[in-house]
Amino acid sequence: MSRKQDIIDAATELFSQNGYHATSTHQVAKLAEVSEGIIFYYFKTKEDILLEIFYDSFDKFLEDFKRILDEAPTGLAVLRAWVGLHFEAIDSRAKNILLLVRDFPAGLINEDSPHREGILQRVSRLNQYLIAAIKKGQKDGSVGPCDPETSAMVLRSLLIGATRLALLEAPQSESFPDAVWEFCRCALNPNPSQA
Repeated sequence: MSRKQDIIDAATELFSQNGYHATSTHQVAKLAEVSEGIIFYYFKTKEDILLEIFYDSFDKFLEDFKRILDEAPTGLAVLRAWVGLHFEAIDSRAKNILLLVRDFPAGLINEDSPHREGILQRVSRLNQYLIAAIKKGQKDGSVGPCDPETSAMVLRSLLIGATRLALLEAPQSESFPDAVWEFCRCALNPNPSQA
């Protein structure tokens, strides 16, 4: 493993345990078994480490979602797989997701932030994929009439809230992802007997 990856792994561990703001680069360096100078060789700031974690997690998610969008037979099947993918990401990358849900600084998307464009670009791609899935479902009849843009925003909001519940509150039952999907399916599907 590279020293850069060691730094990212150590930062992910410490940021998720202690919080982004409460973790120093000295602590990250100690856990990664590198000098602080090495951290700043790879990253200009501690914020850049957080962004690397965000970009890596988000890009992997987008790649998987795009594959599903291209391969699923119906729009509703795409959306079902998207909900499943979302909960799989929570399980497999819980520390990364917790960190992003709990500590991601809102200031990174301020108009004067140099990171705004990179973040909004990724969020826009996610939104485009959701809109495409809804339109695909409307075309194949698996999704009922609705405004795709608004519905995509509602779905994203629902999953953001579900993520917060799953990570920050008492553990949810194993059937929680199924309940989230069932709610989405009923809201989008013109024919409830169709899965």
